Amino acid sequence: MSRRAVLFAAVLLAASAAAGVSGFHLGGDESGLVRGMLAALRERAEAEDAARFAVAHHNKNQGAALEFTRVLKSKRQVVTGTLHDLILEAADAGKKGLYISKVWVKPWEDFKSVVEFRLVGDAEAESETSVASDGISGQAIAKLSLEADIVQQEARLHTVENDGLSSDFTSSS
Repeated sequence: MSRRAVLFAAVLLAASAAAGVSGFHLGGDESGLVRGMLAALRERAEAEDAARFAVAHHNKNQGAALEFTRVLKSKRQVVTGTLHDLILEAADAGKKGLYISKVWVKPWEDFKSVVEFRLVGDAEAESETSVASDGISGQAIAKLSLEADIVQQEARLHTVENDGLSSDFTSSS
């Protein structure tokens, strides 16, 4: 879990505790807000753990030396356990690349399995695109589309987080 997430959780918990003691009110069900934020932090930590496991598994099986950098996008699907569908960034000899990974986790059985792990594209070459005689190649279009999707998803998540926080802190009762 990142320092920022831990700090945010600590501040949120402190605000929640202060709400019960001093009469401070966030304008809604504080316990629901706290539970929601803690669930989001837990899901983010689970996604990062699954991504780190996938990179380590890949390194072990392929004799590679990838270094996990960050999770760019994650989705969860509850099956018999949880299937983490991830887009992550990892560095290979200092060169960052995007990877798609699916990790199946059943914590009650201490089970983790990498279902898929593959390179998508080079994250550092955003401005460098392959140009064929008739324009941009299909591979470059797919890469740009994926990068645009990631940026759009991160922007949407950032907006949702900020909008949720500002409305929760500005409402009163």
